[in-house]
Amino acid sequence: MSEPTAPSTEGDGTRPIHPDIDWQAGLLAEKVLRRVMTLAAATEELAAWQDEAAGDAWRTVEPRALIVTHIMNRLLSRGY
Repeated sequence: MSEPTAPSTEGDGTRPIHPDIDWQAGLLAEKVLRRVMTLAAATEELAAWQDEAAGDAWRTVEPRALIVTHIMNRLLSRGY
């Protein structure tokens, strides 16, 4: 993916999650759901990704929470 432009922090003052981190969390969530990797391994991988991609304009997130959020959204969309 190309390098995204930094978002504006005007308004409520909150910073969005880096889109590449959110995308990667979705991929890792699918791997966890298919039991290709453990949640702990996925969390470590996402934390490493976040360390590389982090910038002042982007909000840092708890990697495990973001992956679990993607897992829950996938399960809910499937009707579980």
